[in-house]
Amino acid sequence: MEKGKVYLTGGGCGDAGLLTLKALEVLSSCDAVVYDSLVPEELLSYAKGGCEKIYVGKRYGSHSMKQSEINNLLIEKAREGRNVVRLKGGDPYVFGRGGEEYLAMQEAGISCEEIPGISSAIAVPAAAGIPVTHREVSSGFTVVTGTTAEERGHARLQMDFDTLARLEGTLVILMGMHHLKEIADGLLAAGKNADTPCAVIMEGTTGRQRCLRTVLSKLYEEASGQGFTSPAVIVIGAAAALNLTAQSEEVADEKARSERKITVGVTGTPYFVEKVRTAFRETEEEKHRINHKVNETVCEIPRGNFEVWDMGFMEVCPNISPLPDLGDYEWLVFTSPNGVRVFLEKMRQERKDLRMLCGKRIAVIGPGTARVLEDNGIYADYTPKIYNTAHLAKGLAQRINKKKTATIFLRARQGSEMLPQIFAENDLAYCEYPLYELVVCEEKRDTVLTKKPDYMVFGSAMGVRAYFEGMEQSGVRNDVSRYVCIGEQCGEELRKHTRREYLTAKESSVEAVAACICEDAVDKK
Repeated sequence: MEKGKVYLTGGGCGDAGLLTLKALEVLSSCDAVVYDSLVPEELLSYAKGGCEKIYVGKRYGSHSMKQSEINNLLIEKAREGRNVVRLKGGDPYVFGRGGEEYLAMQEAGISCEEIPGISSAIAVPAAAGIPVTHREVSSGFTVVTGTTAEERGHARLQMDFDTLARLEGTLVILMGMHHLKEIADGLLAAGKNADTPCAVIMEGTTGRQRCLRTVLSKLYEEASGQGFTSPAVIVIGAAAALNLTAQSEEVADEKARSERKITVGVTGTPYFVEKVRTAFRETEEEKHRINHKVNETVCEIPRGNFEVWDMGFMEVCPNISPLPDLGDYEWLVFTSPNGVRVFLEKMRQERKDLRMLCGKRIAVIGPGTARVLEDNGIYADYTPKIYNTAHLAKGLAQRINKKKTATIFLRARQGSEMLPQIFAENDLAYCEYPLYELVVCEEKRDTVLTKKPDYMVFGSAMGVRAYFEGMEQSGVRNDVSRYVCIGEQCGEELRKHTRREYLTAKESSVEAVAACICEDAVDKK
């Protein structure tokens, strides 16, 4: 098999519009994307359909994967013949370990190319009106990181404060918010003037950007007092006092608030996240809106008002045991798009001809599951009018010949007990085959728990349970997000964990979820 290629690609520093044309070209044609936590969520939507998306995000004190494991993953995917985009925030070679990954690919004999990205070291200060160089103010700039070393798995501060305090020009510090007090105290102790202008720019270049201007002696106190946290860029030097913007910071902050997008965090599997993202994505350029028809109600989603965040932490792990002999079953039952995809992939892997399905009848839980079948030239015989397990089971019970018919449930190992229960109550023969198991990626869940979007979408009861278990273990609270459930079963689980009001889609589909959020957002305006 011919080897693939790895592209070490800079994703820019927050605003998806800062992605380069070359980066967009490889992203839209690659077979796999391996991405970090600071990558703008919108960039993942540019990947082609079927592209594998693998999260390896790193944040302070919580690494999803070790660097050696990321290197091995890139090598493995390339050896499978795939073209891989290693998507990083900012520029791959600016504190992004891109050099280490390039050397690893080189040693493994994998073709590799670096595609530069716009670094937050320059672009974020510029977005706040701060040029890192300016004649008669700063003739140069120095960029350092606040977490350059690790000790026993934990990042620690390693700075030569004596040298940094003597430097002329602008000092830009990345990834330094967790050590802000040590940085300020260290520079002051090394002789840096207490009145040196400073700035902290949080979530720079995005609609959520905030900028604090102060002096070195007040840097930590004011930043912590005003709730400035990572991701943020710290700027120290005379240039930090400049404000090259068209309006005052008060006007700019008000403009940013008025233009702020409504954020929608989506939990679940990568497939579910992508389907919700697609539901919000603009599909008719000339109309500048998305129309969703749900239960005969048309909901218009204005163009660009929503920003979908990938907050998925569920992974699909296919069953390694062979598929059972389907000859004894008249009905095949699928309860999720993931089930259909895993089933068809196992058919291919086990070299089982699709003609084996001739004469079989297929039931699905809803239109999303049916669409995945249709994409492969297979059409469902039964879909309930209300898309949930109870109506699927009851509808089938009315159609099945009790004496002659056997049914096989092809679904997740953690599937609802309602389906076999209703079959047993109706004296119907059935068999369970767990196609896959849903597992929680705890490292990614840890990162998800720190995010607080305006709306948070749950696609399953298991996702609800796993999210709140993570909150309980970490002691994190989320009093900001409005929870949204795809169905009643999901809502029932949510009520076990919170008394807060939540939204439930009118039907169990991603289109209904999008419409539900849109209607609620319009009502709040």
